[in-house]
Amino acid sequence: MGHAGVPLFRPGRAALRAAALVNDDFGALVGFDQPALIHSLRYVEPVSSFRTTFAYTNITHLLAGRLVAKAEGAADWNAVLQTNILDPLGMKDSTYSAAAITSAANHAQGYRYTAEGSVEVPFEDFPYNYDATGDINSNIEDMSKWVGLQLAGGTTPDGKRILSVENLAYTHTPKVAISDKVSYALGWFIEQTPNGGIVWHSGGTRSFGSMVVLQLDRKLGVVVLTNQGNVGMPDAIGLWAIDRLLGNPVVDHAAKSLALAKTAYGDSVQQYARPASPLPSPPLAPLAGNFANPGFGKAVLRTDGDMATVELLGSGAKLRLDPWNGGVYTATLVPEGRFAAVAANLGPLPSAFAQFQSDKDGKPTILRLTFATGQAYDFKRE
Repeated sequence: MGHAGVPLFRPGRAALRAAALVNDDFGALVGFDQPALIHSLRYVEPVSSFRTTFAYTNITHLLAGRLVAKAEGAADWNAVLQTNILDPLGMKDSTYSAAAITSAANHAQGYRYTAEGSVEVPFEDFPYNYDATGDINSNIEDMSKWVGLQLAGGTTPDGKRILSVENLAYTHTPKVAISDKVSYALGWFIEQTPNGGIVWHSGGTRSFGSMVVLQLDRKLGVVVLTNQGNVGMPDAIGLWAIDRLLGNPVVDHAAKSLALAKTAYGDSVQQYARPASPLPSPPLAPLAGNFANPGFGKAVLRTDGDMATVELLGSGAKLRLDPWNGGVYTATLVPEGRFAAVAANLGPLPSAFAQFQSDKDGKPTILRLTFATGQAYDFKRE
């Protein structure tokens, strides 16, 4: 069995994709490092009072992994992972770097989804920057051991206890409601089905997807690993399998997921399509200069004739600006250096909109980047 990436980064269920991925674009897309991502959280405005509304982020898990490593006296989270989980469970084929999966003799190649068909893409390093969020490469054999730990109440196949019953149960205990049937616990979604509650999490990185479903009372577990970015298929297979095992009504999850994937892809294309009669764009030269954002540092906007790029100095990522409508531009990641693989995974569509806001004298003083997740970041002119 070849390796497949199994980082559980994003809520993969279509109904949950609207949940905000707070500041994740700055790590997964434009390559900011862990200290910068953690630092950025101090500037995030709460969207609700504590635990009253579901929202999704990965950076807090990254921070939690650092706290665990410090408490354990370990070098980092991956050292804790290796010593406390992978080794005791005998998960010998599970690793946590791009180099490890690409050097494996038998590994899967990743693909990105398009409505016209899947496209092969290169491996990239950025997802592994999230450590405890789920930076793991694995396979079905190894993942079955992890599922077995969950179903056995915290013991390994040879009876060794590596997690107490109470602590494991706590991770499966709902903490915030999402709907009348779904809640979020600690790294798990809890959902009621017609014939029993299930514990699950899906997710993925660009070019890989995964789904794990548990039914604790009946000791049932389902693992799905795919080598395409998760647009709903791992979720559909996992839910179909658990429905059959529980005797739930037949639901064509695959058809629903495919329809949603096509719609989402079409919406992305339409979102960045230039209007039929766009307003003229202002001259680019006066826009050039130095900008800064308190969370992510300095940015430099450079112009060259009709071309403009924004370089985020904290990571080195460059975004090419193309006229869209008046003072609004699309921003597309420039495929240079370590960002070449990321750009290939993203595909040809832009990643954000860039808009300039002027002061009362008409001088452009703020550059706002708005990503596909809906999050916007203001960079003020220095």
